[in-house]
Amino acid sequence: MKNQRAGFTLLEVVVAIGLFAMIIAGVTAFITMTFKSNDVIYNQLSAQKDARTALSTIVKELRNANSSSIGSYLIDTAASSTIVFYSDLNSDTFRERVRYFVSGNLLKKGVISPSGSPLAYNPASEAVTIVARDLIPNSEPFQYFNETYNGNGTGLLLQPVNVTNVRYVRITVVIDQRPNVAPVPLTASAEVEIRNLKVY
Repeated sequence: MKNQRAGFTLLEVVVAIGLFAMIIAGVTAFITMTFKSNDVIYNQLSAQKDARTALSTIVKELRNANSSSIGSYLIDTAASSTIVFYSDLNSDTFRERVRYFVSGNLLKKGVISPSGSPLAYNPASEAVTIVARDLIPNSEPFQYFNETYNGNGTGLLLQPVNVTNVRYVRITVVIDQRPNVAPVPLTASAEVEIRNLKVY
């Protein structure tokens, strides 16, 4: 009677380990890809939400712009990376000085409430917050239009802008959380007509 041995040969063990390693590598790569995709999707949705919230706030405040509490014209500065105007943010009858400006890759908001007697806007009391992050370098989110603007390119005011000619403002933020890495930068845009400057 022949002696039969049960077990695996060295070649069979090596092949089995190789197959097992390939399967583990494939599963690991799939899981890693899934997490990266989810991370990208989450970041894009988060950036989109932040951009929309920022634009919605700017549009609301700018639409209700009015002369300052000390009689200054309702728009103070109309530059491509900065806009300064007066608006009643907290319904207290006083109009705050509102400044939106680009600083590096951030869009920031500065607010000064009038104070003192007589009333004044003290730059030292400006409260600054971050409105949007990860803007593309050299962002210029603000464009200004006069009363001839009809939704296309007409009426665009070139820098330096005479603030008394401004009737409409276009705000465009381009957010790129990971430069040179997919997906492409997120662009969000809104337009606002300043109510107190409407031409009837």
